Order: sequence, then C-alpha cells, then structure tokens
Amino acid sequence: MSSIISRLTSILMLATLVLVNTASAQPSQPLSSTEIQKIIEKANNDDIQAQADLANRYHVGDGITQDISKAAFWFEKLANSGVVEAQLTLGLIYIKGDGIEQDNAQALHWLNLAAEQLSVTAQYLMGVAHAEGHGTEIDRVKAYMWYEISAAMEYKDAIEARAELAKHLSEQEIMIAEKLATDWWMQFHQ
Repeated sequence: MSSIISRLTSILMLATLVLVNTASAQPSQPLSSTEIQKIIEKANNDDIQAQADLANRYHVGDGITQDISKAAFWFEKLANSGVVEAQLTLGLIYIKGDGIEQDNAQALHWLNLAAEQLSVTAQYLMGVAHAEGHGTEIDRVKAYMWYEISAAMEYKDAIEARAELAKHLSEQEIMIAEKLATDWWMQFHQ
C-alpha cells in the first residue's frame, strides 16, 4: 500500500505541475496580502488561470502558506469547468486524504471524469480502485477493463497491472473486460 501512496504522491505532484505549467523549479517569494487578494479577486471572477494559480500555490505552498483544503476548493472550481488536470489532482487529493478528509467516493467521481477525458493516469487509477476496492467493491473484471483502456494508450503501469491481473482471470473474464473497454471507448470517444 505504501508503494501505491508513494506512486500517487509522484503522480499528484506531476499533475499539479502540468496544471500550472508556469511553475518554476524555485519557489516564489512570499506574496503580499495585496497580491494574494488580487489573485483571489480574479479567481472569484472565474479567471481560470488565477484559479489554477491559487490551487497550485495552496497545494504546494508556493509563495503562500500551504493549505490543502483551499487548494481542493480551487481545484474543484477548475474540475467543475472540465479542466482534466484539476479533476485528476482533486481525485488524488481525496485518495491521499492529506490535509482534507479522505473520501474514496469523491476520488472515484473526479478520477472517472478525468478518465472520460482520456487521462491515462486516471484510467489506471480507476483500475487500481476496482482491483483493490477503494471506494467501490472489488471487481477484477472492471479493473482489467480500466487497465486495458489505459494500456491501449501505452501507460506503462497499466500494461504491467493488466498483465499481472490477467494471471488471476479466466479467458471469459478477460473477454468480458475487453468488450467493456471497447464499449466504454465507443461511448466516450467515437
């Protein structure tokens, strides 16, 4: 379990950096209360870049005191606007429960939305959730389905997880999972 948490932490940091691609290797100088207020004002007026800036800053403590609950608030605004990286990051925040209450149902909700937008990481994590019963019943066929979808986009972890899971499934279960993956793909990405 700790290896999954460590992998999720790495994915979470990557997702955050992707969301705000202006992030630098060096943390920013602390922002003044006036600067923070200006960013908050823009974010409250639906400025997506300001929302992303606040979400990222609160998440990693860049130029502002780290506050995961405030980061989650801004990531949720972005996620509700369809920003896939925010959906993925919010799902990961809920999985970890670091700074906010862990909520696997919320994690699955946001990861599913990101998966529908072709986030291979979210697709892989949906497989993990179904394989291990995080926020859902253990369902190895659905886990294989999600790994299949993510593996089709050449996501290394999904390819490995699919191969390992295949050892524990019958040929019929694999065929069902592959059909589910095809049906899912046709529903969301014709």
